[in-house]
Amino acid sequence: MNCPYCDNELVDEDAPLCPKCGKSLTSEDEPQQNAMIMPQKRTDLVPVAAVLTIIAATFMASIGYIGVYQNLALIDYYGATMASEFLGFLIFGVFDILCAGFALFAGMFMLKRKRLKISILGVILLLTSVLVTYIINIQYEYGFSDILLFSEVSVFIMAILSGALISTSKAEFT
Repeated sequence: MNCPYCDNELVDEDAPLCPKCGKSLTSEDEPQQNAMIMPQKRTDLVPVAAVLTIIAATFMASIGYIGVYQNLALIDYYGATMASEFLGFLIFGVFDILCAGFALFAGMFMLKRKRLKISILGVILLLTSVLVTYIINIQYEYGFSDILLFSEVSVFIMAILSGALISTSKAEFT
């Protein structure tokens, strides 16, 4: 007997697949007994990653709001002549709010198990906003960077965990 696709001579006439071309030798009407269908295993890691990302984004948005509010309050108190001294608050505040907004959308995509690249980018932006906030606090020598650092550490840990969970379950995204 020969393979109907590649005309290879078959040694085992009961073989379900041609050893040369790999095509099925059973008719479509026959049930394939030897073929195993492995269903894709879904885990609960993606929703956990989504919740962690959403919580971290909320923390980051709060830190950004504090930065913007602090900038406005200090300018109001000291006047516009000192505005350049408080520019760091405005920079990290706006940056944190923008990154947090994108991370919130990424968290929503994670809940739907869609758009893997956007989900990963949301986590990366959270990590970037932590770094930017820390660098600006050091650069401008603001005295309370240890207080912000406490909040930033929690965002950093949640973003790292979320990224790890996404990478282990990236096959579940469509």
